[in-house]
Amino acid sequence: MKIILKTALFIIILNTHCLSQTNYRNQAIEEILKLPENKINIGIASLVLAKEFYPNLNIQFFLQTFDYLADRYKFHFGKYSNPEDRIRAVNTYLYKSGFWNDSITFTYDDDDLQVSKLDNKFINGYIANKKGSCITMPMLYVILGERLGFPIYPVRSAKHFFVRYILEKPNKKFKQNIETTNGGGFISDNQYKEDILIPDKATKNGVYLRTLSKKEYIASLLLINANEYIKQKNIETARHYFQLAIEYDSTFSSAYWNYGITAFGEARQLEEKLWEEKQNIISLHSATNDLANKKNSGEINQPRQTIQNELKELVPSIPKSSSSEILDNKSQLQNDNTNLLKKNNQVNNRELHQVELQNELQATEKKYEPLILEKIKIYKEYTKKAEQLGIVHEFPIEFFEKQIESINKFKQQGGY
Repeated sequence: MKIILKTALFIIILNTHCLSQTNYRNQAIEEILKLPENKINIGIASLVLAKEFYPNLNIQFFLQTFDYLADRYKFHFGKYSNPEDRIRAVNTYLYKSGFWNDSITFTYDDDDLQVSKLDNKFINGYIANKKGSCITMPMLYVILGERLGFPIYPVRSAKHFFVRYILEKPNKKFKQNIETTNGGGFISDNQYKEDILIPDKATKNGVYLRTLSKKEYIASLLLINANEYIKQKNIETARHYFQLAIEYDSTFSSAYWNYGITAFGEARQLEEKLWEEKQNIISLHSATNDLANKKNSGEINQPRQTIQNELKELVPSIPKSSSSEILDNKSQLQNDNTNLLKKNNQVNNRELHQVELQNELQATEKKYEPLILEKIKIYKEYTKKAEQLGIVHEFPIEFFEKQIESINKFKQQGGY
């Protein structure tokens, strides 16, 4: 009951809050990406991506929620200007229970380490459930920083995100990395590399551990949507998002890899279609050939032969004479010639059917072969590019287990 009352109070305050400070006009994600960097709003972009899988999502409501969270932070913690104090204040505000958040806190969903739940992939699920993932937890941190005017930016690791507070004047002593899944604690770049097994060339090429621009961050988020579309077998949209991600971040090895794997999947589908069409052609020719053989053997004319036999039984038999024997021998010779012609026709027809069958099979192969080879070419080209840039394929689950341990310590210590 206590939680329900606090949630109700939260909604009442939210509804009486001023209209959102942002400007949402039903933009598509492509339109947002075309905006100048300083005009892009990550809050809007994240909700636009979420709406693709939550059609009834009220974007304006969540934008007002973001504004409310920012305003409430300002009210309780706005006095802090030192970067370290700000980070501690945001961590306390989001993750530690108290009067500043009506004891409504956000935490990591440790029941979904692989981030398989749809709600853990999009910001609306995080706001609604108060449980999130390495996708949604840093996302809210960035959105809040955006509204507070803090220089907080997203950073991409292998199958993981964290955020970074960028000082105007670099200071080596300042702990700028913020791991949102463990209560906002600090993890060094070297620790990320060691825990997640990131190859040196990946960091050198800017694939991982590089501070992202807003467009590069959105490019990263596009992969989440693309993979969901693949599950729905909407390959065209998935392919479009992979290409869009590469367009706005040419270092994004996972986009290259996924695009290549998608092309390989399409090649397999084309091979299956080719095999099915060839089987249909073979079956059709087999049926046609059987029909022709029956005609040549006289099986199909059997009813007429039966009638002739019945007529013979009605006509009295005529005694054979020498002349009738001659006629019978002539008739037998004609029958032998006819049977020989039938056998020759059967052989010729069989050979003709074989030629026609091979021609149709070859024509079908020629139709599919260029398409399959083109998909295989794309697969090789894009996966090779991903390997050249540097990519982590196997993600150690131990990293998440460490994060859970850190969360438990954070809770025991009572936050920052």
